[in-house]
Amino acid sequence: MFGAIILGIIAGVAAPFAEPKLKEFLEGVLLNEVPVDPKEMALLSFAICVLVAALLAAVLFRANAVALALGATLGVFGPRLWDKWQARKAPDYDS
Repeated sequence: MFGAIILGIIAGVAAPFAEPKLKEFLEGVLLNEVPVDPKEMALLSFAICVLVAALLAAVLFRANAVALALGATLGVFGPRLWDKWQARKAPDYDS
């Protein structure tokens, strides 16, 4: 279960980095004929990263879909929550 959470976190964090490579790959195959919205591209990138993580979890150890989904959610929203946590610690004397 812990491994699935880690793979989910990696998939969630890796999705924004995989998006430009996926877009570049799809430009030659699909995007010339069918335009894809940027939000759809981000969702497709996330879905592919989670799918790869699910396949790895199934091969390496006993896969747990809930743990993988929890890890992916933490991977997507974790950096934002961390920035919010850090901003809470630093006082803002300018306002």
